[in-house]
Amino acid sequence: MSELGKVDSYDELRPANIYDVAANETWLEDQSAQGWHLTGFSGWSGLFARGEPKHCRYRMQPLPKKEKAPDPALMEAYQEMGWTYVATLPGTFHVWRCDDPGAPELDTDPVVQGLGYGYLRRRMVRDRVWNLLALAAAIYFLSAVNWASDTPLLDTLEEFAPGELTVRLLAVVLCVVVMVCEVRAMRRLLRSLQEGIPLKRPRPYRRQKWLARCLYGALIGILLLHLVGNLRNINGNSLTSGWDGGDTHSVPKAGVVYVDLRDLEGAEQTEFWSCRTKVLELCPRMYETRQLSLGEAEGPLQPGDSYPVISSAETTHYRLLTEGLARRLVKELSRGRIASLGVYGHPALTAAETDSLDELWWGEDRYYQFVLARLGRQVLFLRYEGETDLWQAEAYFASLLKK
Repeated sequence: MSELGKVDSYDELRPANIYDVAANETWLEDQSAQGWHLTGFSGWSGLFARGEPKHCRYRMQPLPKKEKAPDPALMEAYQEMGWTYVATLPGTFHVWRCDDPGAPELDTDPVVQGLGYGYLRRRMVRDRVWNLLALAAAIYFLSAVNWASDTPLLDTLEEFAPGELTVRLLAVVLCVVVMVCEVRAMRRLLRSLQEGIPLKRPRPYRRQKWLARCLYGALIGILLLHLVGNLRNINGNSLTSGWDGGDTHSVPKAGVVYVDLRDLEGAEQTEFWSCRTKVLELCPRMYETRQLSLGEAEGPLQPGDSYPVISSAETTHYRLLTEGLARRLVKELSRGRIASLGVYGHPALTAAETDSLDELWWGEDRYYQFVLARLGRQVLFLRYEGETDLWQAEAYFASLLKK
């Protein structure tokens, strides 16, 4: 910081397509006109220092070979012409600046200029191949984390935060867009130079700046969601799982589909343990409701005492994007699931005949009965502890899913 409190240096994302040479040169010239002069590069950003606003020219020359800086003899020759070496964008370009409007251009013959792109063109082809392989590996890793399990869709619905799937897809699309733009820019550049047409300057770069910001933001979002998602709360749930408000709701919101113990078994006194809602791209509505049926206390309740629990119902309702996803979810939920941190286990379920539902499954263990019902793209999963025989409650489950 300067004495006046002004920032003396800063970094800014460069245009996304580095092979659009004229656009990048125009960006650097506009920065200098505002008093910010290039000093180097760091990752995707240009590093700038504050100075006097001035109109100058920037030119980017392709690397003739693998090197970190131009040959000293070349720098001396260019210096005599009025051009100063500024920085090297690793693996691609040397950047030169000229403050003298009367100084000659570095490249006066477009055809000869195009011949200088031989090394860079080969490097770009090689890099794009590696980038595609790396992108494919990243897609595989991000998907295999869930799809390697027996319940990939269920794990995605439980663990992904709202918008996480969109962010991941957006990052992939933006990466592909940038690579396509770079290849097209290189082809246009070489074709133009080979035809003897010089680069047209100035050239717009605003859209490429926005593309760079979107790509950078999407990648940072993925990284943060991945890191924070590995952290767990006291219930074993991911901090990015996206359930609204955790266990804070005392009653279900309007429109929530759940098994009500008052309707299922005629319970007179009930209490909600938790009521949560979640919205995802693959499942526009998810509801998780836990309800208890309470009995009468044998005597006056003392501080800290509670009514005895007679039965409990834990309902998860899914309204998925398509019926195909609903069928897939039923297939996963019907399998046996081992209990783990934040996950309730259940035995493998048995398919039952049904006239009012598309699918109906049932199972039980030592303490609980389990019901899995599907109607269209809606799926309901119930974990119930009580005396009611759920085999006889098909009509009730159908009525819930037909609301």
